[in-house]
Amino acid sequence: MNGAGSSRRDVAVDAVRGTALLGSSVATALLWLGGRQLGTGFRPVDGTRVDRAVDVVTAVLVDNRALPVFALLLGYGVARRMRHRRRDTRPHAAPDEAEWGDALRRAGLLLGLGALHAALVLESDVLGTLAVMLVVAVPLVRARTRTHVLVVLLVVPALLVNGAVDGLGGAAGFPDPPQDYLLSVVDRVGTWLLALVLLLPGQSGLVVALVVGIRLARSGWGSDPAAHRRALLLLGGLAGALGVAGSLPYARVLGAGRVPGVVDGLVAGVLDSVSGPVGALGAVCLGLLATTAIGRAGTGTGSGTGAWSRVLAALALLGRVSLAVYLAHSLVLGLVLAPWAGGAGERWGSAYATGLALALWLLTFVAALVLGPRMRSGRARCGGSQPSERHRRERSSRT
Repeated sequence: MNGAGSSRRDVAVDAVRGTALLGSSVATALLWLGGRQLGTGFRPVDGTRVDRAVDVVTAVLVDNRALPVFALLLGYGVARRMRHRRRDTRPHAAPDEAEWGDALRRAGLLLGLGALHAALVLESDVLGTLAVMLVVAVPLVRARTRTHVLVVLLVVPALLVNGAVDGLGGAAGFPDPPQDYLLSVVDRVGTWLLALVLLLPGQSGLVVALVVGIRLARSGWGSDPAAHRRALLLLGGLAGALGVAGSLPYARVLGAGRVPGVVDGLVAGVLDSVSGPVGALGAVCLGLLATTAIGRAGTGTGSGTGAWSRVLAALALLGRVSLAVYLAHSLVLGLVLAPWAGGAGERWGSAYATGLALALWLLTFVAALVLGPRMRSGRARCGGSQPSERHRRERSSRT
């Protein structure tokens, strides 16, 4: 999640990542629904009207959008980190040994945590996916624009196939996971490994989002969104509108609460898959604008300004510890919803599962809201009362 952050923190980007954890939590919760007939998006077809309404909302805001947001932010973070570490002034020089080593260490950590997460809890783990994306990002950071365009064009066919599979959803006949925990471990590990092998063709939308994140880092908009408000508003509004428009056929199928015809399912899935990275870009751009507005409100005058500052700080803190938050959310959701644990995923519909995910995110946000000021005051007491050894040496050398 945040395994490739830049060496200088971008508060607005961290806050967007912390907010995006809500979408990640909802997407994870919906993965546990099963034990009955599933339709498009692997949603149960026997849901209530409230479930159908929730399905429509999540189809527009979460499905094929949540993970591309993190892939986009990962590409942004890798590009920012390599930019700060760069010693070669040539913009398109090949990555050096230090950059590859740094990326491989971070990818190895994500891959190891992802394997453990998949074995213990969830085969649809995203950490292994992001580990592969991190390695892919390294040469793309130094690539020229024409290479980025070529990469996007090459993955479009796989993006269409992925959308078709998602559009058919449960009608494709994927089995439910075993209810015995030990058997489920074997099932999860096998599924996770297969997903990694088929990752680039199966998750081609993430490659598009990765390239978009690298381009966003090159633009400098994420580092100083206040100076690029007009551009962010224009791009965010256009990309967001296209993302919503592309999701509407998919949302209509989900709202119908039935297994769609083959043509309807394929068209809805393909349009939603293609518009997913576009919608992710719109969400990130508008999120950067929103965090900038919160920051301006927090530096103004009035009794509410302190509260806005704390909200922004809490969201940024969630973004900085997003890896731990993602794992905590997944563990709790698994214990409640998994067939080998609480089993609620076989009884609940989309509304209850989404409500649980929302409650989990709110709980972690409140925790960040409460703990954030204490952590900052603790750092100030530890590091602000006396200068560090490095600062003492620098001051001594100057005198």
